[in-house]
Amino acid sequence: MKQDKEMPFNGDFEDSDADEDDISQESESEEEQIQIKKKKKKVVNSSKKLIMNVSDTQYPVVKFVGKMIYKFKLSYVPYLENNNWDFCWTDNAVLPETLSKMQPHQRINHFPGMYSLARKNHLGRNLNKMQKQYPDEYDFYPRTWMLPSEYGDFKAQFQKGKAKTFIVKPEASCQGKGIFLTRSIDQINPQEHYVAQRYIHKPLLIDGLKFDLRMYVMICGCDPLRIYLYKEGLARFATQQYSSPHSTNLDDVCMHLTNYAINKDNPNFVFNEDEKKMDVGHKRSMTSVFDWLRLQKQNVDQLLSDIKDLIIKTFCAVQPILQQNYTQVENYANNMCFEILGFDILIDSSLKPYLLEVNHTPSFTTDTPLDSYIKKNLIRDAVTLMNINVKTKNEIISQKKDQMQKRVFTGKKAKLSYEEKRVLKMQAQKERDEYELKNKGDFELIYPCDKSYDEFLQHAQKLYEDWTGANIRRNLKRDTISEQPKPQSCTQKPILTQKSQLYKHVQSKVNTNLYPTKITKADQEVTQEEPEQTLQQVREPIQSQPQLEPDNFVTYEDYQQSESLKDLYNFAEKRIPEIQLIDLIQFRRAESKQDNSSFQIIQMSQQNSLSNLSPLMQIKSIQDQKNEKKFSIRKKNKQSKQIDQEQLYFQQQSHYQPPIQQHSISYQQQVQMQNGSFVKPKVFSIKLQHPPKGYKLQSLPILMQQNYTKQRQEQGV
Repeated sequence: MKQDKEMPFNGDFEDSDADEDDISQESESEEEQIQIKKKKKKVVNSSKKLIMNVSDTQYPVVKFVGKMIYKFKLSYVPYLENNNWDFCWTDNAVLPETLSKMQPHQRINHFPGMYSLARKNHLGRNLNKMQKQYPDEYDFYPRTWMLPSEYGDFKAQFQKGKAKTFIVKPEASCQGKGIFLTRSIDQINPQEHYVAQRYIHKPLLIDGLKFDLRMYVMICGCDPLRIYLYKEGLARFATQQYSSPHSTNLDDVCMHLTNYAINKDNPNFVFNEDEKKMDVGHKRSMTSVFDWLRLQKQNVDQLLSDIKDLIIKTFCAVQPILQQNYTQVENYANNMCFEILGFDILIDSSLKPYLLEVNHTPSFTTDTPLDSYIKKNLIRDAVTLMNINVKTKNEIISQKKDQMQKRVFTGKKAKLSYEEKRVLKMQAQKERDEYELKNKGDFELIYPCDKSYDEFLQHAQKLYEDWTGANIRRNLKRDTISEQPKPQSCTQKPILTQKSQLYKHVQSKVNTNLYPTKITKADQEVTQEEPEQTLQQVREPIQSQPQLEPDNFVTYEDYQQSESLKDLYNFAEKRIPEIQLIDLIQFRRAESKQDNSSFQIIQMSQQNSLSNLSPLMQIKSIQDQKNEKKFSIRKKNKQSKQIDQEQLYFQQQSHYQPPIQQHSISYQQQVQMQNGSFVKPKVFSIKLQHPPKGYKLQSLPILMQQNYTKQRQEQGV
């Protein structure tokens, strides 16, 4: 949208629509007004005109730019009560909660967290932290002390030889209020909160007057940083001829301070009455000062380069804070907030710039033609640069509707990967670069630039993490990993390379002994060449250092690599009594097949039906059989009850008396078999010393007891 750049503004503006709204509100009752406010909260602006909320600004030039240049509809309803606006201009700070409630197409003229620059104590603290790491790079501001926290160090400055002059400011003030110069520590209350700075006693003078520059910097992105410098600014002059500070002139604020609010009441102050004559009076344009310096054969280009470098380094010190408070994670264009800051720069006699302070709400008063001209164009170019128009708003709303429709159809919110988000950010940034290159007006992009500032940004991020404690867990985890003892080297070279394979081997052996595979004729033809080797693998006892064999088991999660394999080998050796139980079950099974062929046929049919299942699933399927016998297991460290042995392990069936029942009971009455295994299974407490995460080992004695009971059922005992 091409705007009239030379539309005149005389410093006053009245909105006729605001009076009509006030009259209509007075005529309505209180109940009707409450209902209207509730409706307005839900209503979204669908008109062709954008709504600009100016309820929290006192400057007429802001309303003039919105109403007369951009044809916005001005809204005077508090923006915190009514979200029906497209662009909001406020003179106060914005909280992160306000930003989180905004729609993607809405814009506001402040960043949350800008107190890190605007408050004098926060600015001094952040710059001091960076100066400790980079003393040569961060020497663009006077040495600063935060009182009373640094009162001891500041007091020591008065005990070193020649008297020094310090300028003391309240930590949260503006317009020169409460500022004074001192050479004595006795004038400072150690309990008051101040920011003390070393006074620059050799400033650059024009016409014998001290001055500073009010430079307008616009930050329109924090992640990543995006900084513009306005080509025009203000030069504010003191009204008294300057002389070096001494005990007799420390109280002359009109000599040492350049604030417009202080000097405008001095009788010597000269107002600028013609915007075309920008080099007249005690408030001049910044470009007129640079032109004067060029006439004095000064290197203005180097001065501007130093000022740009100063501005970028200042933002680098607080970028992590701004990024943390910017809560719009889905705003890939990084353009929901912007802020015009006032950087106060003082130039010394050697043409070195110094940063005095940063104002997050610079004054937009227009009591002179020069103010009206500069500030009107500044606000106009800022709104143009942020691309605030109806077309952009409709595009964003249509994209949002498409996302909602996809969410309704799929039933869930689409989650983008990191790569997809990165592509969207790059695409949005490319479109923004193309637009701003054509519509930047009198703004100059100073960051990103050819010079790299990544080192400062990374150190600022580290300082922020240290301050918030975000890296405490990371450091503790790193320390615990470094302090873990290395695994002891085994004297004997282990066969297994992974500890999970040991458990896998033991489990496969247990299941193989419980349910030996039935060799069919087809299998015999395949394994005719090595029949003895196959039987040897089935009946081979588990060794302390087993050899791996291929099987159909899925490998479990690896154990922790910091433990020794020697402990697991010792653990396997302790399981010999349990393996003896397996041998007993196999021996009983062989005897039952010889005594009763009918039971052998039933057993073969059951094994064939379960042959397609894994060993663990076979055991589980046995529990689901209808005729399963009830049994109980003796608990360790409990006295055994004197119960009939037949009632303990099975329930008798009156209609069936198996022929080998007496033979089975005789085996049970024996304490120990000839092969050394126990007849009655003993319950062992088996637990892995270092079990894998997320896996519960089924108790091995339970499995053996279930197999023992199953064997008795098959025999009809």
